This record gives sequence, structure tokens and C-alpha cells, in this order.
Amino acid sequence: MRGHHRMRRNIRFSLRMNWWFYTVFGVLFLSGLMWLALHYFAGENADFNGHFGSLKPQLLRIHGGAAMVSLMVLGVLIPTHMQRAWDQGKNRLTGIMMVSLCGLMIVSGYGLYYSGSDTLRFWMSNFHSVSGCLLPLVLVWHTYCGRKERTHRPSM
Repeated sequence: MRGHHRMRRNIRFSLRMNWWFYTVFGVLFLSGLMWLALHYFAGENADFNGHFGSLKPQLLRIHGGAAMVSLMVLGVLIPTHMQRAWDQGKNRLTGIMMVSLCGLMIVSGYGLYYSGSDTLRFWMSNFHSVSGCLLPLVLVWHTYCGRKERTHRPSM
């Protein structure tokens, strides 16, 4: 921005950023959801675990790797999408919800990996699972509100 004039900067994702964002968060969501399904629905069923039991550690590795890449993607969004939208007063409520939920997912994921307490780990696991299932819904809401705001903007 030069002088006292504010330039309107684009807050929409580029095609490349769209691909990175949705691919990384899609892998993150699907690997977590598949792990949850195996963990809760396979249970102690020996036949089922014999066929799919070895998938759980693989899914956690994929999930952890995608989580690391998601931190880079989120880092790119801070000075581009997030800061620009904030400066323009766009979609702040759902943006705050997205950032907060992502932050809580990061903290709970860290806690799951590094917590030494079984009790804390139990609560972190439940929180992380519920939050992870909610994140796509909040993302859809955030995207919908952003598009709705863009189409209902008065023309100048």
C-alpha cells in the first residue's frame, strides 16, 4: 500500500493455492476419518483387524505428514488471504472460527503426539476427533459466506 490510499488486494486463492489447500486438507481429513472408522468400528474384531489392522499406523503416518504440510499452507495464507481479508473487513466471523479451529487442531494434535498422560491423551483424542470432523463444515460455511459476500457487494 502506498501513501494513505488503500489498494484493494485480491483475497481469492490462485488455482495453485486452491489445489494445495484442498489436496492437503482433503488428505488430512480423509486419513483422520479413515483412522477413526478403523479405530472405533473395527474394535477388537480379530478378523477385521487381521485385514485392516496394519492400516491404522499407515494412516497416522499419512495424517501426520499432511498435518506438517498443512502448517506450511496455513503459513502462506497468513500474509495473503487472511491479512488481506482482515484489512478489507471481509468474512471475519467465519475466518476467526477457521483460524481458531485450526489452532486448536494443531495444539490437540501436538498433545496427542507428545502427551505423557493417558487421561489428557483421552480427552485430547476426543477433542481432536470432533474438531476434525467439524472443520470441513466450518470451511464450507466460511467459503459460502465469502462467495455470498462477493456476489452481494454493491457495484461502484
